[in-house]
Amino acid sequence: MNEPTAGGALRATSEKSFGRRGFLYGLGALGVALTVPGCAKENPKPAPNSAGTAVQHAYGTTTVPKDPKRIVALGQTDIDVLVALGVPPVAVGVFSGDWYSPLHPWNKAAFSKNPEFLDFEEYSVEKILALKPDLITGVMGGMTKKEYDKLSSICPVVAQPKGFTDWNTPLDQQTGMLAQALGMVDKGKQLVDGIAGALKAAAAANPGFAGRTVAIAECWGDTFKVIGPSTPRAKFFTNLGFKSLPELDALVGNAYSADISSEKLSLIGAADLVLWTTDGGQVEALKKNPVVSRLKSTKEGRSLWSTGMKHDSAFWSMDWGTVLSLPYAIEHVIPQIRAAIDGDTGTKVANFSS
Repeated sequence: MNEPTAGGALRATSEKSFGRRGFLYGLGALGVALTVPGCAKENPKPAPNSAGTAVQHAYGTTTVPKDPKRIVALGQTDIDVLVALGVPPVAVGVFSGDWYSPLHPWNKAAFSKNPEFLDFEEYSVEKILALKPDLITGVMGGMTKKEYDKLSSICPVVAQPKGFTDWNTPLDQQTGMLAQALGMVDKGKQLVDGIAGALKAAAAANPGFAGRTVAIAECWGDTFKVIGPSTPRAKFFTNLGFKSLPELDALVGNAYSADISSEKLSLIGAADLVLWTTDGGQVEALKKNPVVSRLKSTKEGRSLWSTGMKHDSAFWSMDWGTVLSLPYAIEHVIPQIRAAIDGDTGTKVANFSS
Protein backbone atom coordinates (compact mmCIF):
# COMPACT_ATOMS: atom_id res chain seq x y z
CA MET A 1 0.00 0.00 0.00
CA ASN A 2 2.80 2.40 0.86
CA GLU A 3 6.25 2.57 2.34
CA PRO A 4 6.43 0.74 5.70
CA THR A 5 6.73 3.06 8.67
CA ALA A 6 6.87 0.85 11.75
CA GLY A 7 6.28 -2.51 13.32
CA GLY A 8 6.90 -5.80 11.56
CA ALA A 9 5.14 -8.26 9.26
CA LEU A 10 4.67 -10.77 12.05
CA ARG A 11 3.07 -8.16 14.27
CA ALA A 12 0.78 -7.09 11.43
CA THR A 13 -0.94 -10.45 11.61
CA SER A 14 -0.83 -11.04 15.36
CA GLU A 15 -3.71 -8.74 16.43
CA LYS A 16 -1.40 -6.58 18.50
CA SER A 17 -2.43 -3.04 19.37
CA PHE A 18 0.18 -1.28 17.24
CA GLY A 19 -2.16 0.88 15.14
CA ARG A 20 -1.72 1.73 11.50
CA ARG A 21 2.08 1.89 11.69
CA GLY A 22 2.65 -1.85 12.17
CA PHE A 23 -0.15 -2.49 9.71
CA LEU A 24 1.63 -0.52 7.02
CA TYR A 25 4.82 -2.49 7.52
CA GLY A 26 2.88 -5.72 7.26
CA LEU A 27 1.31 -4.70 3.98
CA GLY A 28 4.70 -3.82 2.59
CA ALA A 29 5.99 -7.29 3.44
CA LEU A 30 2.90 -9.36 2.69
CA GLY A 31 1.06 -7.40 0.01
CA VAL A 32 -2.61 -6.38 -0.16
CA ALA A 33 -5.12 -8.89 -1.51
CA LEU A 34 -7.22 -6.67 -3.73
CA THR A 35 -9.39 -9.25 -5.45
CA VAL A 36 -10.89 -8.08 -8.72
CA PRO A 37 -13.91 -10.13 -9.83
CA GLY A 38 -14.73 -10.58 -13.49
CA CYS A 39 -17.85 -8.47 -13.11
CA ALA A 40 -15.75 -5.45 -12.22
CA LYS A 41 -14.65 -5.26 -15.84
CA GLU A 42 -18.28 -4.93 -16.83
CA ASN A 43 -18.69 -1.84 -14.66
CA PRO A 44 -16.46 0.84 -16.21
CA LYS A 45 -15.70 4.02 -14.34
CA PRO A 46 -18.78 6.26 -14.47
CA ALA A 47 -18.68 9.21 -16.81
CA PRO A 48 -18.15 12.57 -15.10
CA ASN A 49 -21.34 14.10 -13.74
CA SER A 50 -21.64 17.74 -14.72
CA ALA A 51 -23.76 18.34 -11.61
CA GLY A 52 -21.08 16.93 -9.33
CA THR A 53 -17.96 18.34 -7.70
CA ALA A 54 -14.38 17.97 -8.93
CA VAL A 55 -11.95 17.00 -6.16
CA GLN A 56 -8.18 16.90 -6.67
CA HIS A 57 -6.10 14.19 -4.97
CA ALA A 58 -2.83 12.30 -5.37
CA TYR A 59 -3.95 10.52 -8.57
CA GLY A 60 -5.71 13.31 -10.41
CA THR A 61 -9.19 14.78 -10.23
CA THR A 62 -12.39 12.90 -9.43
CA THR A 63 -15.85 14.19 -10.22
CA VAL A 64 -18.16 13.20 -7.39
CA PRO A 65 -21.89 12.92 -8.21
CA LYS A 66 -24.16 15.32 -6.36
CA ASP A 67 -25.30 14.21 -2.89
CA PRO A 68 -23.58 10.81 -2.58
CA LYS A 69 -25.37 8.67 0.01
CA ARG A 70 -23.68 5.25 -0.03
CA ILE A 71 -20.09 6.00 0.88
CA VAL A 72 -17.35 3.47 1.57
CA ALA A 73 -14.69 5.02 3.82
CA LEU A 74 -11.29 3.38 3.30
CA GLY A 75 -9.37 6.25 4.86
CA GLN A 76 -8.97 5.26 8.50
CA THR A 77 -10.57 8.34 10.06
CA ASP A 78 -12.72 9.45 7.13
CA ILE A 79 -15.65 8.00 9.09
CA ASP A 80 -15.50 10.90 11.56
CA VAL A 81 -15.61 13.64 8.96
CA LEU A 82 -18.43 11.93 7.07
CA VAL A 83 -20.43 11.56 10.29
CA ALA A 84 -19.78 15.21 11.15
CA LEU A 85 -21.04 16.18 7.69
CA GLY A 86 -24.22 14.15 8.23
CA VAL A 87 -23.49 11.29 5.81
CA PRO A 88 -22.36 8.24 7.84
CA PRO A 89 -20.60 5.71 5.59
CA VAL A 90 -22.18 2.34 4.78
CA ALA A 91 -18.80 0.64 5.19
CA VAL A 92 -15.45 1.47 6.79
CA GLY A 93 -11.98 -0.02 6.66
CA VAL A 94 -10.69 -1.81 9.77
CA PHE A 95 -7.50 -3.51 10.90
CA SER A 96 -7.69 -7.26 11.43
CA GLY A 97 -8.16 -8.64 14.93
CA ASP A 98 -10.54 -7.82 17.77
CA TRP A 99 -8.22 -5.17 19.26
CA TYR A 100 -9.43 -2.49 16.83
CA SER A 101 -12.73 -0.75 16.18
CA PRO A 102 -13.60 2.35 14.11
CA LEU A 103 -16.57 3.06 16.40
CA HIS A 104 -16.03 5.29 19.43
CA PRO A 105 -18.11 7.43 21.80
CA TRP A 106 -17.87 10.42 19.47
CA ASN A 107 -19.18 8.73 16.29
CA LYS A 108 -21.09 5.53 17.10
CA ALA A 109 -24.40 7.26 17.85
CA ALA A 110 -24.65 8.14 14.15
CA PHE A 111 -25.25 4.46 13.27
CA SER A 112 -28.50 2.63 13.96
CA LYS A 113 -26.54 -0.51 13.11
CA ASN A 114 -22.84 -1.01 12.58
CA PRO A 115 -21.52 -0.17 9.12
CA GLU A 116 -19.95 -2.97 7.10
CA PHE A 117 -16.35 -3.59 8.14
CA LEU A 118 -13.80 -4.08 5.35
CA ASP A 119 -10.44 -5.51 6.34
CA PHE A 120 -7.69 -3.11 5.23
CA GLU A 121 -5.45 -6.09 4.53
CA GLU A 122 -7.87 -7.95 2.29
CA TYR A 123 -10.59 -5.65 1.05
CA SER A 124 -11.83 -6.79 -2.33
CA VAL A 125 -13.53 -5.07 -5.21
CA GLU A 126 -16.16 -7.81 -5.14
CA LYS A 127 -17.20 -7.04 -1.56
CA ILE A 128 -17.24 -3.31 -2.17
CA LEU A 129 -19.17 -3.74 -5.41
CA ALA A 130 -21.90 -5.60 -3.50
CA LEU A 131 -22.39 -2.53 -1.29
CA LYS A 132 -23.40 -0.47 -4.36
CA PRO A 133 -21.47 2.62 -3.28
CA ASP A 134 -21.66 5.94 -5.08
CA LEU A 135 -18.38 7.20 -3.54
CA ILE A 136 -15.24 5.63 -2.06
CA THR A 137 -12.93 7.75 0.08
CA GLY A 138 -9.32 7.14 1.11
CA VAL A 139 -8.33 10.64 2.23
CA MET A 140 -6.68 9.52 5.49
CA GLY A 141 -5.01 6.55 3.86
CA GLY A 142 -2.25 5.27 1.63
CA MET A 143 -4.05 3.98 -1.45
CA THR A 144 -1.76 3.03 -4.32
CA LYS A 145 -2.39 4.05 -7.92
CA LYS A 146 -3.14 0.41 -8.79
CA GLU A 147 -5.71 0.19 -6.01
CA TYR A 148 -7.19 3.52 -7.02
CA ASP A 149 -7.63 2.36 -10.61
CA LYS A 150 -9.27 -0.91 -9.55
CA LEU A 151 -11.65 0.75 -7.11
CA SER A 152 -12.52 3.38 -9.72
CA SER A 153 -14.08 0.60 -11.79
CA ILE A 154 -16.92 0.65 -9.24
CA CYS A 155 -17.60 4.35 -8.61
CA PRO A 156 -15.77 7.66 -8.10
CA VAL A 157 -12.84 7.47 -5.68
CA VAL A 158 -11.26 10.32 -3.72
CA ALA A 159 -7.76 9.23 -2.66
CA GLN A 160 -5.30 10.90 -0.29
CA PRO A 161 -4.01 14.38 -1.17
CA LYS A 162 -0.62 15.18 -2.66
CA GLY A 163 2.15 16.58 -0.55
CA PHE A 164 1.62 14.67 2.70
CA THR A 165 2.86 11.40 4.19
CA ASP A 166 0.41 8.56 3.55
CA TRP A 167 -2.01 8.00 6.45
CA ASN A 168 -1.12 11.42 7.83
CA THR A 169 -3.41 13.94 6.14
CA PRO A 170 -3.84 17.08 8.31
CA LEU A 171 -7.23 17.71 9.87
CA ASP A 172 -8.07 20.79 7.81
CA GLN A 173 -7.03 19.11 4.55
CA GLN A 174 -8.98 15.93 5.26
CA THR A 175 -12.10 17.77 6.39
CA GLY A 176 -11.93 20.20 3.48
CA MET A 177 -11.54 17.49 0.83
CA LEU A 178 -14.42 15.40 2.11
CA ALA A 179 -16.62 18.46 2.58
CA GLN A 180 -15.85 19.51 -0.99
CA ALA A 181 -16.71 16.03 -2.26
CA LEU A 182 -20.09 16.21 -0.55
CA GLY A 183 -20.77 19.77 -1.69
CA MET A 184 -20.53 21.09 1.87
CA VAL A 185 -17.52 23.39 1.74
CA ASP A 186 -19.00 25.92 4.14
CA LYS A 187 -19.93 23.27 6.68
CA GLY A 188 -16.45 21.79 6.43
CA LYS A 189 -14.92 25.19 7.17
CA GLN A 190 -17.24 25.61 10.15
CA LEU A 191 -16.12 22.26 11.53
CA VAL A 192 -12.44 23.14 11.15
CA ASP A 193 -12.90 26.59 12.64
CA GLY A 194 -14.91 25.13 15.50
CA ILE A 195 -12.27 22.63 16.57
CA ALA A 196 -9.51 25.22 16.15
CA GLY A 197 -11.45 27.47 18.53
CA ALA A 198 -11.95 24.64 21.02
CA LEU A 199 -8.23 23.84 21.06
CA LYS A 200 -7.36 27.52 21.45
CA ALA A 201 -9.76 27.81 24.37
CA ALA A 202 -8.32 24.68 25.98
CA ALA A 203 -4.79 26.08 25.67
CA ALA A 204 -5.90 29.38 27.19
CA ALA A 205 -7.53 27.53 30.09
CA ASN A 206 -4.28 25.68 30.77
CA PRO A 207 -1.48 28.25 30.61
CA GLY A 208 0.78 25.84 32.49
CA PHE A 209 1.11 23.76 29.31
CA ALA A 210 2.77 26.55 27.34
CA GLY A 211 6.42 25.93 26.57
CA ARG A 212 6.62 22.52 28.22
CA THR A 213 8.13 19.72 26.16
CA VAL A 214 6.38 16.50 25.10
CA ALA A 215 7.59 13.20 23.65
CA ILE A 216 5.32 10.64 21.96
CA ALA A 217 6.77 7.16 22.31
CA GLU A 218 5.82 3.55 21.61
CA CYS A 219 7.13 0.15 22.66
CA TRP A 220 6.33 -3.01 20.68
CA GLY A 221 8.09 -6.03 22.08
CA ASP A 222 11.74 -5.03 22.27
CA THR A 223 11.39 -2.15 19.80
CA PHE A 224 11.08 1.46 20.92
CA LYS A 225 9.78 4.18 18.62
CA VAL A 226 9.32 7.91 18.68
CA ILE A 227 6.41 9.54 16.83
CA GLY A 228 6.97 12.58 14.62
CA PRO A 229 5.74 16.16 15.20
CA SER A 230 3.38 16.22 12.19
CA THR A 231 1.22 13.35 13.44
CA PRO A 232 -2.23 13.91 14.98
CA ARG A 233 -1.08 12.68 18.40
CA ALA A 234 1.79 15.14 18.49
CA LYS A 235 -0.29 18.00 17.14
CA PHE A 236 -2.85 17.53 19.90
CA PHE A 237 -0.19 18.44 22.45
CA THR A 238 1.47 21.22 20.47
CA ASN A 239 -1.94 22.81 19.87
CA LEU A 240 -2.29 22.96 23.65
CA GLY A 241 1.02 24.81 23.98
CA PHE A 242 3.53 21.99 24.37
CA LYS A 243 6.73 21.87 22.31
CA SER A 244 8.38 18.89 20.69
CA LEU A 245 12.03 18.08 21.34
CA PRO A 246 14.34 19.05 18.45
CA GLU A 247 16.58 16.00 19.03
CA LEU A 248 13.63 13.65 18.59
CA ASP A 249 12.24 15.62 15.64
CA ALA A 250 15.59 15.24 13.89
CA LEU A 251 15.51 11.50 14.52
CA VAL A 252 12.11 11.12 12.85
CA GLY A 253 12.61 13.62 10.03
CA ASN A 254 9.67 13.58 7.61
CA ALA A 255 8.59 10.06 8.55
CA TYR A 256 5.64 9.14 10.75
CA SER A 257 7.88 7.48 13.33
CA ALA A 258 11.39 6.18 13.83
CA ASP A 259 13.09 3.50 15.89
CA ILE A 260 15.04 4.71 18.87
CA SER A 261 17.60 2.61 20.71
CA SER A 262 17.28 1.96 24.42
CA GLU A 263 20.55 3.86 24.84
CA LYS A 264 18.86 7.01 23.56
CA LEU A 265 15.66 6.73 25.60
CA SER A 266 17.03 9.38 27.93
CA LEU A 267 16.07 11.86 25.19
CA ILE A 268 12.45 10.83 25.70
CA GLY A 269 12.83 10.85 29.47
CA ALA A 270 13.99 14.46 29.38
CA ALA A 271 10.59 15.66 28.18
CA ASP A 272 8.24 17.34 30.62
CA LEU A 273 5.52 14.90 29.52
CA VAL A 274 5.69 11.53 27.76
CA LEU A 275 2.81 9.69 26.12
CA TRP A 276 3.62 5.96 25.93
CA THR A 277 1.74 3.37 23.89
CA THR A 278 2.39 -0.36 24.05
CA ASP A 279 0.78 -3.76 23.51
CA GLY A 280 -2.50 -4.54 25.26
CA GLY A 281 -1.86 -5.87 28.76
CA GLN A 282 1.76 -4.72 28.75
CA VAL A 283 1.51 -1.29 30.37
CA GLU A 284 2.67 -2.46 33.79
CA ALA A 285 5.53 -4.41 32.24
CA LEU A 286 6.61 -1.31 30.31
CA LYS A 287 6.58 0.77 33.49
CA LYS A 288 8.91 -1.81 35.08
CA ASN A 289 11.21 -2.06 32.06
CA PRO A 290 14.78 -1.58 33.38
CA VAL A 291 15.42 1.38 31.08
CA VAL A 292 11.97 2.99 31.07
CA SER A 293 11.61 2.78 34.84
CA ARG A 294 14.85 4.75 35.29
CA LEU A 295 13.83 7.60 32.99
CA LYS A 296 13.40 10.91 34.75
CA SER A 297 9.90 11.33 33.35
CA THR A 298 8.88 7.90 34.70
CA LYS A 299 10.37 8.38 38.15
CA GLU A 300 8.68 11.78 38.48
CA GLY A 301 5.29 10.52 37.31
CA ARG A 302 5.25 12.64 34.13
CA SER A 303 4.06 9.89 31.78
CA LEU A 304 0.71 8.89 30.31
CA TRP A 305 0.20 5.20 29.45
CA SER A 306 -1.96 3.80 26.66
CA THR A 307 -2.36 0.65 24.58
CA GLY A 308 -4.40 1.59 21.52
CA MET A 309 -6.86 -1.22 22.22
CA LYS A 310 -10.37 -0.64 20.85
CA HIS A 311 -11.79 0.54 24.19
CA ASP A 312 -8.87 2.92 24.75
CA SER A 313 -10.88 5.86 23.44
CA ALA A 314 -8.67 8.51 25.04
CA PHE A 315 -5.75 7.24 22.97
CA TRP A 316 -7.73 7.04 19.73
CA SER A 317 -9.20 10.50 20.25
CA MET A 318 -5.65 11.88 20.03
CA ASP A 319 -4.37 9.45 17.42
CA TRP A 320 -7.28 10.17 15.07
CA GLY A 321 -7.18 13.93 15.62
CA THR A 322 -10.46 14.65 13.83
CA VAL A 323 -13.15 17.28 14.18
CA LEU A 324 -15.18 14.72 16.15
CA SER A 325 -12.49 13.00 18.22
CA LEU A 326 -10.60 16.04 19.49
CA PRO A 327 -13.43 17.35 21.72
CA TYR A 328 -13.34 13.95 23.44
CA ALA A 329 -9.56 14.29 23.87
CA ILE A 330 -9.95 17.77 25.31
CA GLU A 331 -12.44 16.49 27.88
CA HIS A 332 -10.76 13.21 28.84
CA VAL A 333 -7.02 13.68 28.28
CA ILE A 334 -6.39 17.18 29.61
CA PRO A 335 -7.22 16.23 33.22
CA GLN A 336 -4.63 13.46 32.97
CA ILE A 337 -2.06 15.87 31.57
CA ARG A 338 -2.62 18.22 34.49
CA ALA A 339 -2.14 15.37 36.94
CA ALA A 340 1.05 14.22 35.22
CA ILE A 341 2.80 17.60 35.23
CA ASP A 342 1.59 18.98 38.55
CA GLY A 343 4.97 18.35 40.18
CA ASP A 344 3.53 15.95 42.76
CA THR A 345 4.87 12.41 42.26
CA GLY A 346 2.07 11.15 44.47
CA THR A 347 -0.62 12.25 42.03
CA LYS A 348 -2.19 9.21 40.42
CA VAL A 349 -2.44 9.20 36.63
CA ALA A 350 -4.91 6.60 35.41
CA ASN A 351 -3.93 4.32 32.52
CA PHE A 352 -5.90 5.02 29.37
CA SER A 353 -6.05 1.31 28.62
CA SER A 354 -9.21 -0.62 29.45
